[in-house]
Amino acid sequence: MDTKTINYVALGCAKNQIDAEKMLGSLTSAGYVLVGPDDHADATIINTCGFIEDARTEAVAHIEWALEQKSKGNVGFVIVTGCLAQLWGEECFEKISSDIDAIVRLDKRDKLVEILGSLLKGDSKVGQVHGVEKWSGVSSDHERMRLTDRSWAYLRISEGCNRWCSYCTIPSIRGEFRSKSMSEIVSEAKELIADGAIEINLIGQETSLWGSDIEGSGGLAALLRELNKLEGLLWLRVMYTHPASLSDEIIEAMAECERVVPYVDLPLQHINDRILKLMNRRVDRDYVEDLIQKLRERIPGVVVRTTMIVGFPSESEAEFREMVDFVKETEFDMLGAFAYSAEPGTAAAEIEGHIDDELKEKRLEELMLAQQDIAFEKAASQIGSEYDCLLVNYIYEEDLEELGLDKELQWFEGRSAMQGPEVDSATWVGIDDADEIVPGMIIEVKVVDAVDYDLVAVPTGRSLC
Repeated sequence: MDTKTINYVALGCAKNQIDAEKMLGSLTSAGYVLVGPDDHADATIINTCGFIEDARTEAVAHIEWALEQKSKGNVGFVIVTGCLAQLWGEECFEKISSDIDAIVRLDKRDKLVEILGSLLKGDSKVGQVHGVEKWSGVSSDHERMRLTDRSWAYLRISEGCNRWCSYCTIPSIRGEFRSKSMSEIVSEAKELIADGAIEINLIGQETSLWGSDIEGSGGLAALLRELNKLEGLLWLRVMYTHPASLSDEIIEAMAECERVVPYVDLPLQHINDRILKLMNRRVDRDYVEDLIQKLRERIPGVVVRTTMIVGFPSESEAEFREMVDFVKETEFDMLGAFAYSAEPGTAAAEIEGHIDDELKEKRLEELMLAQQDIAFEKAASQIGSEYDCLLVNYIYEEDLEELGLDKELQWFEGRSAMQGPEVDSATWVGIDDADEIVPGMIIEVKVVDAVDYDLVAVPTGRSLC
């Protein structure tokens, strides 16, 4: 049999990335060879995001590019997978093109090899939708071809969401919340560690709700304590918590487990009580402030990351100002923000008083500038401090000038336990003699400078692993 080639496009969030890694693992294990976008491919697979309008626009652009390559004879089949495939289904043919060869929904992710094989053999007609409209499963994520650096990985512990926040499409795409079993999570973690990961980042639509649907599970606190036992794991990070389910038991476990880094990802979205109620966030300002105080008191040195949404329908100037003042007073270590996007089918889309895009962007800029002042000050305050740093990758010579780094040193991109992957600032580590230093090591460094959000450091001479 001739070697079959595929071009793969991975879009979306960390949860979508795990799906991409699983599909790539299955395809390469079945003998398919991954090629670049300029090479001929027997099939192009686009794993899409459908969460917001910008993500859908990006996905459609990639699909149209693949279809253009197909028309030129550079690509054999075009297959669409992921959240947009789940959300639109057959509408992909109408909204994008009838020339798409297959739509593969989430429940058929692990059948992609079989579906592609049938297309290549001519045993399956093109233009089919594979999978169900409403998915209620929890897939195993073993045997992934990881797209992250070898030293760290994402590990999904749950699927779906029950919150029905008024602005969010996730429940309609991924279904109701369900937990992956503890035994499966531990097994996947061991596989990732055996593959070189010394940092594992737990993800899900709401990680702090894990185990609520499994009788006797002990919840996320019990899962953290179990994962904390794993040899070879140095850092365990919890992403995507929800303030309504981040319990005292979870906070206690995070403080007690030495492998759980003192880092809490706590998306808040807003702080004004009226807007929080319209968002269906199920918490109010007093609750949020008490929770943040509790985190800072009970977890020594904790870093708190959050996200905010500006320009929610009917948000007044005073309510926006309340959010900006709250951010300034709270001094979050890390913060991301987004302009509200009206998503069809969500409750928020029906609220009166939608704010024009220009004002939303103005508010977004103001909020991020307020956070920038905080972040720059926090970065500068780190000069002179020492901490353990995971060296993630080399920084190559062509990038040194842009970063303003000394060309006489070997530079590495690194992260402390306080810096989450792909969303937070970085630590640039310069080493004079790096013969025995490679990415994947954790070394102790001393911060010698701060450049905007990022830190510049040198090794102290102590290596952990």
